[in-house]
Amino acid sequence: MQRLTLKNIFFRALAYLVITAVSIAAADNPPAFDWPVEKDKKYQISSTFGESRLDHFHNGVDIPGAGAKVLVPKTGRLLYRINAEFTPGEIPFGGGTTLVMDHGTHWSGFMHLQSVAENIAKQPQLAVGERIGTSGNSGHSGGPHLHFFIFDPHERAMLNPLTLMSDLYYRDTKPPEAKDWGVLLPDKFASINPAKSFRLSADYPVYIFIQDHGTGRERWGVFDYRVSLDGKEAIAARFEKVFFKGDAWQLANGLAFEDIFFRNYYALTSKVRRAKKVLIEAKDLKGNSLSKAYELQIQQN
Repeated sequence: MQRLTLKNIFFRALAYLVITAVSIAAADNPPAFDWPVEKDKKYQISSTFGESRLDHFHNGVDIPGAGAKVLVPKTGRLLYRINAEFTPGEIPFGGGTTLVMDHGTHWSGFMHLQSVAENIAKQPQLAVGERIGTSGNSGHSGGPHLHFFIFDPHERAMLNPLTLMSDLYYRDTKPPEAKDWGVLLPDKFASINPAKSFRLSADYPVYIFIQDHGTGRERWGVFDYRVSLDGKEAIAARFEKVFFKGDAWQLANGLAFEDIFFRNYYALTSKVRRAKKVLIEAKDLKGNSLSKAYELQIQQN
């Protein structure tokens, strides 16, 4: 047993004060938004922010399931409501029955709803945790879920909701995986094997399939990914915000969807043809990371 000296007592007291101060600071700075569904169980996200939707960035997170209670994530007021049955060309497109709330500096959105609480339109302000509807499958949806987004009207930016909410309600213990490579030729998208010699007769763009998983078979995009060619960074993308600028959605560094994705593949750029080494780095929001290096043998004619 450790002997209690004045020195030991001092350092134990100091450690206690530090831990207490950190706890108080955390309590004083809670996540900006609460979880938008009932929190009596953990939910597993089916889609993350910024991942490919074949021709656009996914602008929110998807929480699967039908009939889950949808709750106010931050005190605010109802800004507008869309009923799927009355608006076949609904805006936001494909959202089905949709609610959008105004929280002062930000808006939040709830799409594909099964039902909406009728009394919310009569209330000047809605409190955190108040039920506003249930999740469903309305609109253009591949299955029952809640699509939840957060929008900053001043910056004209969609924000990654998972950076503004507690991470207690979803699990993620697996790092992203690097899988297939492909090259976009003038007439087709062809698979290539980076472990073997392959031919690139011109500077065609090369892509890699990267996929993140939570604890099982989830198919998520990553939060951050970087590509280095021969030790020099060639492309970097961080899916924290997507801005609407110049009539197009783009990341903070100006990269548009087409600069990053082809279908569900992430870009390695068109400079791969002249590279000897490629380093892929990717990570998710919970810090699970991928780092994989490739030594290439490319025939250029």
